Amino acid sequence: MNILLITANYAPEIGSSAQIYQDLANGFVKNGHTVHILTSYPRDYTLTDGDRVRQLPLDTEENGVVVHRVRHPSKRDSIIVRGLEHFYIPLYYFRKYKEICRSAEIKFDACIHHIPPLPLYYLARWIKRYDGTPSIFNMQDYHPQELTDVGFMKNPVIISVLKHIERKAYKNADFLAVNSHGGIPYVVSRGADAARVGTIFNPISLDIIDDPSIPGNFKELEDIDGKFLVTYAGILSPFQGIDIILDAAQRLSHRDDILFYIVGDGMERERLEKRVTDENISNVRIHKFLPRREYLNLIKSTDVALISLDERMKAPCLPGKTINLMAMKKAILALVSVDSETADIIGKAKCGEVTPPSDVQGICDAVIRMADNAELRAEFGACGRAYLMDHMEQNVVVHQYEDVIKRLNHMNPITKNQVN
Repeated sequence: MNILLITANYAPEIGSSAQIYQDLANGFVKNGHTVHILTSYPRDYTLTDGDRVRQLPLDTEENGVVVHRVRHPSKRDSIIVRGLEHFYIPLYYFRKYKEICRSAEIKFDACIHHIPPLPLYYLARWIKRYDGTPSIFNMQDYHPQELTDVGFMKNPVIISVLKHIERKAYKNADFLAVNSHGGIPYVVSRGADAARVGTIFNPISLDIIDDPSIPGNFKELEDIDGKFLVTYAGILSPFQGIDIILDAAQRLSHRDDILFYIVGDGMERERLEKRVTDENISNVRIHKFLPRREYLNLIKSTDVALISLDERMKAPCLPGKTINLMAMKKAILALVSVDSETADIIGKAKCGEVTPPSDVQGICDAVIRMADNAELRAEFGACGRAYLMDHMEQNVVVHQYEDVIKRLNHMNPITKNQVN
């Protein structure tokens, strides 16, 4: 088949969505499909120092995947530009899409869109009108719900506009792939046809995860041998509630053997760094984003890995980092609402513990419990890997998408049970 993956972030950018789509693309290629990526030109703030100085080709082939990059305005710290970006990206992408189809003389069997940005719905609609190609919406986050949950978006007009787009997108999508079981009732309640919705988890390539050349010597490199390493690695935004990690670290300052690393970047980074300095939180270190191999070194060296989400978030999302932690057999401590999708998956997989972000002492108790029980950590890690092999391994996910694409092209009805 000819498959187009549409994502705003792709390698060499650092982040879970870039990694997820690279693994998905490589999985399709392994199965003999022709794969194109339509993406934005990498933003400086998502690149390593070395990649920032490189000029990347707009059209190139990388490991059998044909990558098409589009330049457009982007600015991390401008809320206005970031908001507008969601609306003008479809215009830039559609112009590139037509160019790809003409120059490559190709007709795609399906387009898989990373959502958000939610207005990619318009791109899917334009593509359908242009050449009839069906679209699959891969729902990673749910806007505007997540934005309003944490009070990040308050303007009633903008919220109303986004809710209108959301309803249109769900109602008219050829297929909605949600990455958690709770995503199905969520989108159906907002207008989606239940027969065109299914749970497809994010994929991960174990070839990379199990690469023996990844050393696991992060502690040695950072001169922290002998420390019990607790890490949070990911985006630092208002949605993550990272302050809770700092609160717990302060309360655990009496444990000289426990050290917290917060690795990533985002809108909250400077404020968090200032808080660590001002409050002299000596058992916390904040580290810049790491490229994938160095990130895997970090996780391989980690004793307990944190997942953190603001407790107010009610949308059924599963953080992208979850699959990495499970694949690398890490004990997980999830600082999330007990009725969240993340808590549900942690419970089903039996790969860690869940503690509400509001319970700082509970977080401290869980860290100590895991620090003092290596057998418990090993059991959590083994269970997480086993669950991942059944639901999230690259081949499992690729086969699910293949089935959906074939049925879309043969106009057969799709039921959620056939994808779940």
